[in-house]
Amino acid sequence: MGNLLNSKDNVKKRNNRLFYEIWGDLESQNATLKIVIVMMSLILVIALFTSFYTYKINRVPIVIRVNSAGNAKVLSNLPFNNRVGMGEIVYFSKTFVREFTGFNSIMIKTELSRALNKMSDDYGKKTLKMIVNDKFVQKMEKAGITSIIKFKRIKLIRRTVNHDELKLYVIRTVVSNSNSNIKNSLAYEDKLILKRIKRSVQYPFGLEVVYFSSLKLGGT
Repeated sequence: MGNLLNSKDNVKKRNNRLFYEIWGDLESQNATLKIVIVMMSLILVIALFTSFYTYKINRVPIVIRVNSAGNAKVLSNLPFNNRVGMGEIVYFSKTFVREFTGFNSIMIKTELSRALNKMSDDYGKKTLKMIVNDKFVQKMEKAGITSIIKFKRIKLIRRTVNHDELKLYVIRTVVSNSNSNIKNSLAYEDKLILKRIKRSVQYPFGLEVVYFSSLKLGGT
């Protein structure tokens, strides 16, 4: 009786199969892979079309300058020839102040190096000499602190042919790395004089720092 039931089950299972080839399972897998490949190809086409459409609607138009005679002017090193805007001056100033005065015991060497690279040659050499003589880096590494800088106001107080003088009003909060509850906040007035120079790989902003000073205003 049991053999008869097993025989009926086997017949039922065989009737549910669509083929009995030796490689039938592999053919079924290949068919599934073909469907997956077609679907992935469709997704890729849609993604490429979307990318092209996005690029097309957001593409900046090409502007060709012409002279008084109507002939096209040849421009070389265009990224280094455009004038420095106020937005760049503000961004450059804020970045420099963060790097030069945002003392961080872990990143002090990296941040000071970036700040020195933004200075003119003469001013940078004088500043580096002071840092070395005061053993400032070693002291900061042992201090175990992190600084947080918030800019309250930035004011352009003077502009000449080649220089921009700014005052930045900032709040510097020094936090202990070992205990975040230990902190001290002070207000400062920073004075910064920038010289506008020709843009280059070393000075992509077209600016260099020629003077910096910081005046403590009091606690907050």
